[in-house]
Amino acid sequence: MATQVYDIITDASESPAIAAGDFVVGESTAQHQEDLIICGPGDFKQNPDVGVGVMSYLDGEEFNDLVRNIALQFAKDGMKVASVAVTPAGTINSDAYYK
Repeated sequence: MATQVYDIITDASESPAIAAGDFVVGESTAQHQEDLIICGPGDFKQNPDVGVGVMSYLDGEEFNDLVRNIALQFAKDGMKVASVAVTPAGTINSDAYYK
């Protein structure tokens, strides 16, 4: 069974979303997944080995390595990973959720 994770939600500019003068709190699994995919190793000072760094895969053809690394990073973050796939158009689809 999936656990819902609540956190401060960020807007498109990665700033905390604010409504009625306060931070917006909401279900954040998708936000956590996006952060793990975009950020690379070394981006988080407290956990320097966290992150996929998807931009480093753009010029290569290592889609299997990308998929494996995404699944590994999601699992390390406490998610149960059922599947991860990258479409030919570059869209990342995942079925992963916090336990």
